[in-house]
Amino acid sequence: MIGDDTIEQVGPSVSGADAVSIPAADGEVDWPKIEQEFEMELSRRALSVLCAVVELHIRSGDAVASKQVARHSGLGLSPATMRNVMAELEEGGYLCRAHSSAGSVPSDRGFRHYVDALPRSSGPTPTMRREIEERMEAMRRELVEDVEWVARLIAEATSEAGVAVRPMGDGPVLEAISLVMLDSNRVLGVIVTDDGAVEKRVLELDGDRTREVLQTLSNFLTSHLAGLTIREVELRIDTLWPGDGLPGPGDVQAEAQEIARQLFSIDDRDVELWVAGTENLLATSDFVDIERVRSLLTTLQDRPRIANEFRKAFARGRTQILIGEESEATASGSLGMVATLYFRDSRRAGAVGVVGPRRMDYQRIVPVVEHVGNTLTQMLETPGASDA
Repeated sequence: MIGDDTIEQVGPSVSGADAVSIPAADGEVDWPKIEQEFEMELSRRALSVLCAVVELHIRSGDAVASKQVARHSGLGLSPATMRNVMAELEEGGYLCRAHSSAGSVPSDRGFRHYVDALPRSSGPTPTMRREIEERMEAMRRELVEDVEWVARLIAEATSEAGVAVRPMGDGPVLEAISLVMLDSNRVLGVIVTDDGAVEKRVLELDGDRTREVLQTLSNFLTSHLAGLTIREVELRIDTLWPGDGLPGPGDVQAEAQEIARQLFSIDDRDVELWVAGTENLLATSDFVDIERVRSLLTTLQDRPRIANEFRKAFARGRTQILIGEESEATASGSLGMVATLYFRDSRRAGAVGVVGPRRMDYQRIVPVVEHVGNTLTQMLETPGASDA
């Protein structure tokens, strides 16, 4: 594993009743429903107890008894008082129990409040930061052609399953389109973008077309779409030409639009998504139940769903945490996801993150994920990343 610094404090400080406070919203975890969830206003004491329960559960994976919290939290509360506070948290939906005599485990709501109460971190430990940067600098020349190594690196750094996705968001700017005849009704569409990438797709078209016609269509598409981001083209195909008064015979315009639909259809199956480190999760006690293992593998193999959930989550900000039932991708396996965007020329280029059990160590993992995303952005903004 990258880095060997000891993490002494895993979550928010709970050494006293006033030790935990909810930080002001910074735009990155500003979920619309958060304010609604404060219908049961948590006192500082209740939030401290909740954080203590979550941290004990993260460390052990077991249900947590009130005596454990009283003994290990440092809050100075008696077992009886601790039981009362935990009963209030259970009533408010922050904790749950399998049966009355069992200990408590955090619910999705409890995890969400814990995560939102975490203090903003200055980043990974110095040792981990240095090793991540050295590994990434050694691979920077491969960044345009390959992001699989990013998924492997983040899996190694966090001991969870690493995820790397691109494109994510607006995408690169279109420079040129070329259509090449393959046979009577199949055409190779070639898309060239400003990041140096060349994407090829086989298009199924009705009827024969001469090379001259394909060249005319290539010129028409390039002249009208160059300068737009891929995402802009995807969203505007149906309204891009009709009524715009653009030059060109009607049949050329209509055929170009149909070709554009095939070239730029919004389809998360076209997203490049890599998952690495699944073995990290299978080696933990969280995935000994065969049904949970099956749910995990189904989730990690469903690349389009992961990409779609990332896309929806990033509408709320750059770094996002998805917990349990908050997302279709994390609900079935009681999972958690942490992901952040990276940028090129101030546009979204892709995303990196981790998938793990819902009880993953968020305070350790979030800074690592954000640091990898920030480093990728710096690499793409400086010379050298496109030399592959």
